[in-house]
Amino acid sequence: MADNIRRAMQDITLGSEDPPFVLPAEVVRQAEEENRFILVDRPVMPRRQNLRALLATMPRNWGFEGLVRGRLIEGRRFQFVFPSEKSMDMVIRRGPWAFADRMIVLQRWTPLMDMEMLNYIPFWIQIREIPLQYMNRQVIVNIARLLGEYIQMDYSEEIGSRLEFVRVRLNWNVNHPLRFQRNFQFVPGVNTLLRLQYERLRGFCEVCGLITHDSGACLIQNGGPDNDNGDHNGDEEDDDIEIVPNQGVVIEEINEVANDEAVADGNEEAGGNVEALVEEEDPGQDEDERNIRLMEEETDEEQVMVTSDVDRDVMNNSLYPHGQQLPKDVAEDLGHKRKSWLAGANENTLKFSKGERGESSGSSKSK
Repeated sequence: MADNIRRAMQDITLGSEDPPFVLPAEVVRQAEEENRFILVDRPVMPRRQNLRALLATMPRNWGFEGLVRGRLIEGRRFQFVFPSEKSMDMVIRRGPWAFADRMIVLQRWTPLMDMEMLNYIPFWIQIREIPLQYMNRQVIVNIARLLGEYIQMDYSEEIGSRLEFVRVRLNWNVNHPLRFQRNFQFVPGVNTLLRLQYERLRGFCEVCGLITHDSGACLIQNGGPDNDNGDHNGDEEDDDIEIVPNQGVVIEEINEVANDEAVADGNEEAGGNVEALVEEEDPGQDEDERNIRLMEEETDEEQVMVTSDVDRDVMNNSLYPHGQQLPKDVAEDLGHKRKSWLAGANENTLKFSKGERGESSGSSKSK
């Protein structure tokens, strides 16, 4: 991705208005002579076909290893330079060709070539089950032109009655789905189903008929991604990656109320689990614990009643709010009240401790 960004930064027009450079005419003529016989190609599934492996393998498959030179060009395309027109034409006649069990497009290159031609593969198609009473060259040509862009026909009138099929060559657009059966009406209102077989066909989608993706990536079958989302071992695997700018720090507001409700729900569930566990405990032990809790509550009430009549702020503070010292007789009176308050609090504490110990020993005896 970083390389793509750096390349994009240099895609500017600086220098386009400068005076042109003139190349020697002899050098240009020699280059044209060496590049007369070129096939320009592209894979139909570039994510499934390793381009460098394709360049190394195809000359060997054609029987021209060491004679045919391959080179990558932009747009995930490549060229094969042949030593002669004869060798190039032989490869075209023996086509179409495939690599990694998927088709490749091969077209003869010219300086004014329309790159739309790289969407067409010349297929030999066998047309089967044509009624014998309608078998002639004109019928076959009309059938071929209805199927696609007609190139040529392989049919002989002398042996036509003994053939199971006729062969026609069509320039097939790879963006159109293949069809293996089609109805034709030789008589109006009467359908005749003809079967089609594509010679040297490899790698097509059995769901929609396209050769640009596999069945697993068919949008009709499972809404899967198109072919560009698969594996790719070429050099331009990052060209189609969308560059997303840095969004910075994203601050999200936390809904504390929702979090508190979630915590409360969790506590309720935990409380329910605890209650379920408590219900499984010994009933005798539950009764003892309830008695202890009742005793604690009664003791707390008694202690509150004793201490409610005494002003704790007065007991603890021997100074006026402004830091002045109390008179001696008032201070002595407050000291006596404080001692009586502490004595009452200690008595209540002892009473609670005795009651708790007595209840605990009684419950243990009952057990």
